[in-house]
Amino acid sequence: MAEEPTAPPPKPRRKRFIPNYNVDGVHRIAIGEETQIQIEIVMGMDITPQCPWKLVSKDKIMETIEVGGELSEFFPLKAELEAYTQNEVLMGFIEDDSNDLDEFYVCVTVEAKDHCKFQSDKFLKRQAKKLQKAVEKKPRPWTSLGSEIEIIELIPINTRAFLELEIKTAFPTAYQPEKFCVRDTSSVRDGYIELTPYRQRFNCVFQRRIDTGAQANPPRITRHAQTELRYPQNVWTQSIADALGRGFTETGGGGDTKREKGGGVDEFFDDDDDDDSADSEPEKEPIDEVALKPYRDAIKRMRRASYVKLMTNFMTTKDAEMDSIITLNTVMDIYCNDYPNLVTQKATGVVYDSMTFEDYVCFTDVRAKNKYVSCAVFHPMWTGIVAISYADASPAVMNTLSTRPDPIKRAVYGLNPVMIWSHIDSLFPKLYLEAPREVKVLSFCPFNENILIGGCINGQVVVWDLTNKLENVEKIEVLTETRERYRIAMNAHMGWMKRISDKAVVPATALSNLMTNHYGAVTAIEWFSPNFFISQTGFTELLTADQKKSSIFFTGSEDGTILIWNLSVENVAVFGGKKVKKSHRVARRPSGLLVDVSPFCVLDRVFQPSYKIILGVTGHPDTLALQSLAMTPCPITYTYTPKPISRGRKYFTCSILPQKEEDLNVVMYCGSQHGEMRRITWEGHAFNTGEVVNSEYCVTKYRCYIHDGIITCTKKNPFLHHITMTVGGKIMAIWSDKLLNRPLIWKKRPHRLTDAVWSLYKPSLLFITTDEGNMETWDLLLRSDLPIAVQTLSGTQLTGIHVHTLPLAKNIIGVSDSNGSFQMFLDPPIFMIENETYKARFDNMLSRELNVMQSFISWQNNWLKHNPQVLLEIKRKEGALLLEKEEQKRKAKEAEDQRLEEEAEARRLAKLRVIGPAERWTMIVNKLIERTIAVKKRINKAELIEQEKPLRELEAQRLEKERRMLEIMKNQTNIFNDTVAILFPEAIKKPPKPAKTYLPPDKGAVKREYIEDYEYLKESAMRTVKENPYHASFSWEATLSEGRERREALNTYEEYLNVHKARLNYEVQELTIQPQVKKELKKRSKEAISTVEFSEAETGT
Repeated sequence: MAEEPTAPPPKPRRKRFIPNYNVDGVHRIAIGEETQIQIEIVMGMDITPQCPWKLVSKDKIMETIEVGGELSEFFPLKAELEAYTQNEVLMGFIEDDSNDLDEFYVCVTVEAKDHCKFQSDKFLKRQAKKLQKAVEKKPRPWTSLGSEIEIIELIPINTRAFLELEIKTAFPTAYQPEKFCVRDTSSVRDGYIELTPYRQRFNCVFQRRIDTGAQANPPRITRHAQTELRYPQNVWTQSIADALGRGFTETGGGGDTKREKGGGVDEFFDDDDDDDSADSEPEKEPIDEVALKPYRDAIKRMRRASYVKLMTNFMTTKDAEMDSIITLNTVMDIYCNDYPNLVTQKATGVVYDSMTFEDYVCFTDVRAKNKYVSCAVFHPMWTGIVAISYADASPAVMNTLSTRPDPIKRAVYGLNPVMIWSHIDSLFPKLYLEAPREVKVLSFCPFNENILIGGCINGQVVVWDLTNKLENVEKIEVLTETRERYRIAMNAHMGWMKRISDKAVVPATALSNLMTNHYGAVTAIEWFSPNFFISQTGFTELLTADQKKSSIFFTGSEDGTILIWNLSVENVAVFGGKKVKKSHRVARRPSGLLVDVSPFCVLDRVFQPSYKIILGVTGHPDTLALQSLAMTPCPITYTYTPKPISRGRKYFTCSILPQKEEDLNVVMYCGSQHGEMRRITWEGHAFNTGEVVNSEYCVTKYRCYIHDGIITCTKKNPFLHHITMTVGGKIMAIWSDKLLNRPLIWKKRPHRLTDAVWSLYKPSLLFITTDEGNMETWDLLLRSDLPIAVQTLSGTQLTGIHVHTLPLAKNIIGVSDSNGSFQMFLDPPIFMIENETYKARFDNMLSRELNVMQSFISWQNNWLKHNPQVLLEIKRKEGALLLEKEEQKRKAKEAEDQRLEEEAEARRLAKLRVIGPAERWTMIVNKLIERTIAVKKRINKAELIEQEKPLRELEAQRLEKERRMLEIMKNQTNIFNDTVAILFPEAIKKPPKPAKTYLPPDKGAVKREYIEDYEYLKESAMRTVKENPYHASFSWEATLSEGRERREALNTYEEYLNVHKARLNYEVQELTIQPQVKKELKKRSKEAISTVEFSEAETGT
């Protein structure tokens, strides 16, 4: 039998605290009522039993001693009181019922006063805590009456696996106002701003000198500066050559100047120099030969072998000390040469001595206040141009919202900023792009410089045509002085007029059709190779050289679908079969009206995808909530093309490289919002399915759940297209197309990773941002376990990182943070080194890792194949562990139920207990004692009642709350019915309304008439049936043949059914075996076992 669980032993009672006032400096004296009144320490008025201690004026006590003399109660303490330095004396009342006199404690030293005050405060705190425990009742355990079963049945059960979430909050810090700081205006771009009247924009200018006439002119003074040693000279930093060389060198010792002939150390070592140089130089002061003689003798002694041996031994013993001195000289620049620092233009040459990114420029706009940078993309053909979209949320930031914002109000009144910035102007954006809804992702067309695609939160796709938009904004309008004054005067009188023609505001060129686009937010946009074309049935074909290049891009969404779009005006598929009508009223518009009209305007509201890929499994409703997407990039090269008006940036032209059929790669890597990574592809249909947009379930090569958070980044390597990088949670992974079901390299970091990007100069170099505001630089060729550099770029969380796609003298990398700002940094030169061997080295390293991984997988599979018991043992241990946990839970639940039952039984017995005469007498005696103590202690009942008033109010509130709860419980049926009527009015059964009828009021006559007609109708119907009998044709052969055909149609998988039937037959045979047959088999098996044991015994013998 199992042992019954015993109740835990009771906790030991807390030891009662009794204050101790018997210390040095504390005296106990009895004080009469007159003295109490005189020094103001009367019990019941000045002090109470709850607060028996009080500070009494020392002057009043000394006055009682002077008046009473030796009869005063304080006379024995006169000397100690006079020695007491403070002005107030601490006194306390002593509660003693056995003594009729009022005794007090008197503290005559500072230490005694502090001790008694500490003891009293501690005692009062414990009493207050005890009273609080007596007032506050502990809640009783829940008593189950069986209703929880019905409630549990109505609770939805989550069957999905739990997600590991990480929530971080910013610690509230006090607001600190901004402080002015010294700023070098010559080293920043916006150091000087031109302030001119009647102008709303202020341009950045260079520092200019303005010459004006002045009456006062300060005198010019020329002074000389001399560089001296920065550290004090002592025995370690000063040599004899420095001390003595000052007399025969022009600039002082140190070896920085040319050595002169004429004596000193140079003359000693350079005796064979030419004398011609000395004749052309000016005469100098004579050298002190007497002072140099000891130095020259010392040099001769240092050349002896014995001295060299002694010096060697000395250096050997002082090796450690000399190492520290050399290290100090390496770190400290003892002699400082200021001349290189005074050069304004340093020598050209790249120094690779730093891996620190230099701050360049920052973009922030007030229209993006309290928003995050949802996406930022650099222009593929214009340097320094970046498009940034702002949103209310970011996948890299975890926020906790108390209330859900109203989506309708947000869509109607909210701003959806999409801005195009230039690195030469950080104050204002160049263009402001209008969008109907919040834009989550952006993408420039890699082979069309004027096309920008955006994905909205409602699933729509936005197309902006930027043709001539930047040129119109940057174009400087030249006006004469008269026209300028006229414009200023007109604007001054028309301030009430709203400007409707702003060149910086660009409306959306085309929007996709709401009926065929995504149902969730668009989270990813990828461009397809323009050398291939995807038909409406999903088939991919190679375009010939004479055919026009395609403009196809893919969009991924949270709804679990990937849409394929063809941005072509010639292949417009209008939803609903309607055609775009062409106006024949004007055969040709004037050229002035066609300058800024985009050819993509015909796609507005009718632009729809050509094919749909569903990220799921056929027959299952669950799809992948896509967050990031990676495809093979387009094969395009860019060439610098100078323009006459550059406007601070460079322009490039693209060249599409030709491809073959074998170059087509339709493999895509998809990262989800739940940390799942899938590698998918699609096949296409051989026919048109008849849908508005033909759809297909993707072919999933494999899926992996290695990431512990949302996969915010999925990007292909720009050099090796079979390598893909994903970042999600705290894990960064490198995937290869040649390895299935697992990553090639993965690392887990201590902090959550938010975004990553490959370098465009070195294949093995990548940059990763974290939620701690740091940027990690990884070079897999140097080391793959840790980053080679970590730099803090922001005090808040970084949400994204993007690299400049075009070559510059100093390339740019952009980083966005949680404040909604986008910062640009200059790459260090060491990260911009290009070498052809980097690609081959990185490919070899990955191939080596791939071979190791594949060999290990093959060995593991082979070993598990030949050792299946290992897997069985692992599964057995897992099952045993699971059973053990279930058993522990069951025992804990049983123990808790038994404890609750015991407590309920104890409470029931306590209620049934009858108070006997002895206990009643004890209660009476206790009340009498309380009354006596109250009289002795002079306790004022009115004060006690006043002090108990808050407690009585709490009790009254509790009773009122219970009364209201009882009323609510009594009326729970009515409350429930009222609530149902308010929330679900259709569930209330209303009494049926009387139907409208055309019957006469006399229903009885109508009833009799119908009954009489019934008999006639019955007879006529029976006669008709007998005269015309119905003979049904039935054939058993036809019925059996039809059943056989239906059975053959249903039994498609006949083999599985035969296996099932064979199993059933076998089970029936096992159940029909007779008992005696089983006994016979057991008997034979026992005989065989005994025979084997006997043979083994003989063999052993």
